Amino acid sequence: MKKFRVFLLLIIMLPCILFFGGCSEEVYVLRIEKTETIGNVDTYTIYYSNNTTSNFTIENGTDGEDGEDLTIEAIFNALVERGEYPDTSNESFKAFLSDYLNITYEEDSVNKAVVNAMPSVVNIYAEQPEQVTGGSFPYFTVENESQIYCGSGVIYQMDDNYSYIITNYHVVYSSTSILDNKISRMIYAYQYGKDVVVTETSSNDAYDAPTKQLGGEGIECEYIGGSMNYDIAVLRVSTSALKEINPDAKAVTVADGYSLADTAIAIGNPEGDGISVTSGVISVESEYYTMVGADEETVITFRGIRIDTAVNGGNSGGGLFNIKGELIGIVNSKLVYSSDGTPIDNIAHALPYDNVVKVADNIIDNYKKNSASGNSDPVKVTKLTLGLSATTENSQTIYDYISGEITITEDTVVTSFSSNSLAQSRGMQVGDIITSVQINETEYEITRYFQLNDLMLTVRENDQVIINISRNHISQSIVIGEISSSMLTTVE
Repeated sequence: MKKFRVFLLLIIMLPCILFFGGCSEEVYVLRIEKTETIGNVDTYTIYYSNNTTSNFTIENGTDGEDGEDLTIEAIFNALVERGEYPDTSNESFKAFLSDYLNITYEEDSVNKAVVNAMPSVVNIYAEQPEQVTGGSFPYFTVENESQIYCGSGVIYQMDDNYSYIITNYHVVYSSTSILDNKISRMIYAYQYGKDVVVTETSSNDAYDAPTKQLGGEGIECEYIGGSMNYDIAVLRVSTSALKEINPDAKAVTVADGYSLADTAIAIGNPEGDGISVTSGVISVESEYYTMVGADEETVITFRGIRIDTAVNGGNSGGGLFNIKGELIGIVNSKLVYSSDGTPIDNIAHALPYDNVVKVADNIIDNYKKNSASGNSDPVKVTKLTLGLSATTENSQTIYDYISGEITITEDTVVTSFSSNSLAQSRGMQVGDIITSVQINETEYEITRYFQLNDLMLTVRENDQVIINISRNHISQSIVIGEISSSMLTTVE
C-alpha cells in the first residue's frame, strides 16, 4: 500500500482574535473593456462583482473617425457634465447603465480560467530520509525512515533546454531531515492527470533508511535554490522531458495586478490526492502575517494576499489565479485556530506574484551566473541592503468606480539608519521621503513601502542605482552608484 505523508501548510501563526460583522452582498461593476471591433461596431464587456458579465455595442461614425475614441466612460462623464447624473459615483454609473444599455447576462467562466492555468500547474512529491522516534516510555525506538512529502508548484519559465518551477521552500525542506542541507534528495513534478508511483524497496540507503522511489508519469526535478524567509524555492527540469509527457505544458501567465474582491482560484494538491480547484475572492489585497518558518524555529513575517479560497495541506506552493487564469500568487499558509483555540474558516494567504517573481528571478539569475563559472550548487537569494528603516505616512485610498479598482498610496519616510548604512553614507537623511528608485535606465515609482524592499531583490552586481527623494518638499537624487558584490546581502 502506498504511504503518503502530506506536507501541510505552515499554519502556526502568532495569536490573533478577529471579529466580523454580517453584511449584505451588493453587485457592482468591476471594470469595462472593449472586447471586439467589427467594422464600425465596438463590443464592450462589463464585469460585475458576482462573477457575471454583460455585453453591449456602440456604433461609431460612418466616416471611421467621429467615434474613433469613444468609450463607455466618456459617454458617462459627458452625461454627468450635462447634469443628467449628479456625480461620478458608483450609484450614478449603475443608473446610467440601466437607462441606456440593453444588458444580456452571461455567467463568467471560472472553468476557462482553469483551462488557461492548468497546463502550468504541477504536483510536487519530495522524498526525505528522516530520523523518527517511535514506541513509548521507556521503550523508545529511534530509526531512519524515508518519507514522501506532497505539495504543489507552477511552471514559471521555459526555454529550449530547461524549465523552472516555483514552489514553497517548506515543500522541499524538512526540519527533521538527516541530510545536511535538509533539502529533499528526490523531487518529482506531475501534471494534471498524470499517474504518481511510489515504490518502497527492501534495501537501505547510506542513511540506513528503507528507500522509496518516485516514478510514473513524473519529471525528476533539480533544486537550484530557495529562501526560507521568502518561502520560495525554484526547481529545474528538462524541457524536452516535460514536453514529452505533456506537449501542452507551458509557462504560467503572470498577472499585471490584482485588487480587493477579485476572483482567487487556487489550483493545488490538497492532502496529496491530486490536482484540484477551489475558488474564492481576495479578502485583503496586502497584509503582514507572522508564523514559524520551515525550520520550525525562526519566526518570520510575510507580506501576502488574504483569500477566502479553501486550501489545505498540499496546496502549499500552488498557484493562485485570477478570472483570466493569470498567476496572482503562490499559496503558502492558512489560519486554523485563534488564540483561544476557536476554529477559524476561510482565512488563507498567498505570497503575491510581484514579490514571488522577483525572488524566483533572483534565484534563477544567481544560479545561471554560478553555473557559467562551473559552480552548479544550489544558491540563495541576494538583495541590495540600503541599511535604513522607514515608516508610512499620508496613506490614501482611491476608489475607481469605473474600473472597479481600489488603490492605496502612502509616503515611505526614512526613520533611522543601521551602522555602516549604505544609504546614509551616500547622503540620505532621516525624514527623507523615498519617491522612486532608478535601476540602470528604468525608474520605478514608490507608492507603497513594500515596493522599496521588493525592488532591492532585482538589483544585480554592476547595476547603477539612484534613490530619488523629497526633502523639505524639494526633489533630490541620492546616487548609490555601481553595485559591487559586497553590497549584496545573502537572505536565508
